[in-house]
Amino acid sequence: MKANFMKIQRRSAAKSALTSGMLAAVVSLLTVFEASASECHLSVSQPQIDYGLLRPVSKPDARGVFLGKRMVRVSVVCTDARFIALRFMGVPADGQGFRFGREGRFDLTLQQPVLDGQAIELAPMHNRAERGGHLRPDQALVLLKAGQPVSGRVFSAQVQIDTYLSNAAASVRDKTLLEGGGRFELVPGG
Repeated sequence: MKANFMKIQRRSAAKSALTSGMLAAVVSLLTVFEASASECHLSVSQPQIDYGLLRPVSKPDARGVFLGKRMVRVSVVCTDARFIALRFMGVPADGQGFRFGREGRFDLTLQQPVLDGQAIELAPMHNRAERGGHLRPDQALVLLKAGQPVSGRVFSAQVQIDTYLSNAAASVRDKTLLEGGGRFELVPGG
């Protein structure tokens, strides 16, 4: 049960639209399914987030210049009730987020998780005492109810995407295209 990442084919169009000192930013969460995913179907409401032409104006914080927050929805529909665990596979920026361009990052947080119409909790697969929907590199999130793994057929959650650039990456002199990406995966066994 794996979704494969496909490279964005918009590079030439975005580059030709840029003017000096501007950035074009794209985060791709594209999902395509293999035959083994027939038991469950994983989808993302908007597989590509295009930030368009940017001129960062926010003041930098510890993570860099904030490019903004975007929201998408991730859904999993299975033929039978099962334990569901979800991870995001992308190039790590560090232990907390994923690489965006050479010197940027994007963070993913699952919010308002629902399983079969009921609100649930999320926790890292290997540390179920820690609650929260922050998707970190090399970490899967499991679905919990009353602190215990719970099985179901239909899962959905909002995914908040927070994107940052380093101060150096935000100060460009020429047209620059920045990309980040990866894939959501279902983890067997939850």
